Amino acid sequence: MRTHAMGEMTVKEIREYLKTNKTIIVPYGVVEQHGYHLPVSMDIHNAEVPAYVLAEKLDCIVAPPLNYCFSGGQLPGTINVRPTSFCAIMCDIVESLASQGFENILIYPGHGGSESLAQLKEALRILKWLNASLEKVMIMILRRGDHWVRPRDPRMSGADFHAGDAETSLMLAYRRELVQMENLEMDEPELAERMRHDQDAYQLCTTLSGQPQEIATTRQRPEIKVGVMGYPELATAERGRENVENAIAPMAEMIKKAIADADENRRTGKRIEVKSPVLVIEEGSDGIAVKA
Repeated sequence: MRTHAMGEMTVKEIREYLKTNKTIIVPYGVVEQHGYHLPVSMDIHNAEVPAYVLAEKLDCIVAPPLNYCFSGGQLPGTINVRPTSFCAIMCDIVESLASQGFENILIYPGHGGSESLAQLKEALRILKWLNASLEKVMIMILRRGDHWVRPRDPRMSGADFHAGDAETSLMLAYRRELVQMENLEMDEPELAERMRHDQDAYQLCTTLSGQPQEIATTRQRPEIKVGVMGYPELATAERGRENVENAIAPMAEMIKKAIADADENRRTGKRIEVKSPVLVIEEGSDGIAVKA
């Protein structure tokens, strides 16, 4: 195969590829604040770099990334796309790839935002529910943390959520020209430390009534000027390469087995029953309760 990048292939090359391989990786990222030392495209690289490492191990191709979803940040350069809009586009991409003959569609997020991810899982589940032609299409959302947990550095008193050691190390290893360590800054110490222990601490949520039934107004806290949640000063290129390899190697083995099992079950018609993730709404004596 000349390239793992679908965007660099011709129609003829993709047609030939589909004769022997029906797997494709679809990375997605976001354009958002990543401090003064990393570019706002950080999460696009965070999706593409591991996706191509995975593609080499699976000998498959990678679709051009979807570069926009919901961040929640509001510093200059951040572009927020509503989760519903993002999910609609991703569902269209999945349907388009499936209609061409791709049977294993592996979605790789470069952005860890729970708002987009939660809605994407449900949107894809409903898409498969309503579109019978997708029954034999295996759609996976891949997360590095599913198969590998990054060891905690003893120098860290909290967690490394955003624009910290992990992301800076990845960029030092694979996109060094985009890192400006000489411009590294943090928010005020108390705020920076709080965001190392709570990744949602950047949010300021207020209501007019104080009642739990009211939808809160959410904003980024105005005192946040930089937006780093972690320990970028600890980053090294070596750690970046190790992190990617340690996360992707076991993921690749899981996917190889999953593809083999899916191929066999498509052939035999076997299906594996799993518990539905539907939320059950019950009405009790104290009102309506939602249970997983």
